[in-house]
Amino acid sequence: MHVARFDREEFLTRRFDYQPGEHLGMWEPTQGGKTHLMYQLAGEAMRRNPHLRLASAMPKPLSPATRVWADRLDLRIVDRWPPPWSPRKPAGYVFWPKHLKNAPVAVNRAHLGRQFSGMLKAQYQGGNSITLADDVYTLACIYGLNLELDEFWTNGAEGCAGLWAPNQKPSGTLGGGSVSSFSYNSPTHLFFGNDTDARNRKRFTDIAGGVDPELVAAIIPNLAKYRIETPQGIKNISEKLYIHKGGPTYAIIGP
Repeated sequence: MHVARFDREEFLTRRFDYQPGEHLGMWEPTQGGKTHLMYQLAGEAMRRNPHLRLASAMPKPLSPATRVWADRLDLRIVDRWPPPWSPRKPAGYVFWPKHLKNAPVAVNRAHLGRQFSGMLKAQYQGGNSITLADDVYTLACIYGLNLELDEFWTNGAEGCAGLWAPNQKPSGTLGGGSVSSFSYNSPTHLFFGNDTDARNRKRFTDIAGGVDPELVAAIIPNLAKYRIETPQGIKNISEKLYIHKGGPTYAIIGP
């Protein structure tokens, strides 16, 4: 099986072909550069499909990378949905509801779950959209929104409601559950960073669409890592395995 290699710039500008309604999945342990890559890809998708309504669901209380990319891509950060009216329409939105201070964890989670549920339903039902779920485990399992996310994965393509779902751990957790298996079956575009955990690699057999799980399992633990200076300090950023299920076709993308 031939696996092409592209540097990041060539892949973004010449190889990545996003069509409205396609879903995207991304799996890599924390601090591997998922958010950075996701917004790079979103910038290209928006440039080629300016009619799509882009909204990012940000469940974390802090994310410096999100703020950087919101400025870079002209995304307005809002803490309520639908966004308040303004005379100038931005390229998209980051929905970042406020966490409840001094509230019990369960109360804060229920509050945020309600906020994100409304936003996800609006993006799905309105169609012609790209929804970034960063990260999807938090939305699906911590905030209890697997059903809302399944709506995208099972029925969103026809209405051009694409869901992009970065996730740290494909095998799920013992106590917190796991993201719906549709997160593997439904995406057209899949990205994997270096991962040496055998439990995670077992999930590759869940990928539908003719993808060779043995090839995927052989490549992922051998993706090269590079120490790269970022605004948040030095991080170990790996190459990414990219799979387009239309072929399927495979490529290794530089950091």
